[in-house]
Amino acid sequence: MRIRTLVLLLIGTAVLLVPVAFVGTFLLAPFWGWLEGKTGIEMIGHSGAADWCFLAVYGVLLSFVSIGLGAQWRSRL
Repeated sequence: MRIRTLVLLLIGTAVLLVPVAFVGTFLLAPFWGWLEGKTGIEMIGHSGAADWCFLAVYGVLLSFVSIGLGAQWRSRL
């Protein structure tokens, strides 16, 4: 895989992970509620999870995919 292909693949994956992270954040609502009770940091409000919860889920997903794509790219060298 060339560098350009890898970059385009990462950008496309980053865009596709936005709705996945959105759904994943809401599916993790029981976890956010439990963690809020333990830490006292507001994570679940009247309109759903806090923005930083979405960003945390998105960051974890993007990290896993990036590591996987990087490992695949290195194995082809």
